[in-house]
Amino acid sequence: MRMELAVNTFDYSPAELSSFRLDGEILSDFLVDSSLSWLEKSQSVLAQETVPMVLTSFAASWALGVGKKPHRPTATAVAPRRLREAQNGEICIEERTLASHHIWIEGHCGVTTPLRTISDLLRCPVENWFRSKRLVSELITVYQLSLEDIEIFIHERGIIPHKQVALSRTREIFYPSDTR
Repeated sequence: MRMELAVNTFDYSPAELSSFRLDGEILSDFLVDSSLSWLEKSQSVLAQETVPMVLTSFAASWALGVGKKPHRPTATAVAPRRLREAQNGEICIEERTLASHHIWIEGHCGVTTPLRTISDLLRCPVENWFRSKRLVSELITVYQLSLEDIEIFIHERGIIPHKQVALSRTREIFYPSDTR
């Protein structure tokens, strides 16, 4: 059933909002408009792949309710073998290690948790840092996370590429609860 209306997102829990986002598109003022559905298209793209996919990085931040949709959604394949090129050129597949507790399953595909998404955005290349910094700040606000939550999560991930970069970047982010 498709509804043609906008809903105030503050009336719903994060789980309910997640299900809304899979059927509609989050607009910049945090309203759900079910007449538009980028994630539905994204899921059809993901369905063309032969292994399960998880939205990560910029695509995950959009699915979690912050930022604009990426031009090419980024996904991670969950497979026992090495990755290959995506069958559909509309999606960028990256090779990452994903623990089951770093993923929320939404519909037919997964989305990385807010902490995992922040961790990935903090480790992004320099040319994407300005955009990532804004998204990380918004995710922190929406999901009420703290600097300590993020640092603990990054430390607990063990050896990961660009870990020290991520830890140093956490200090550049605006945290609403900070008194600095």
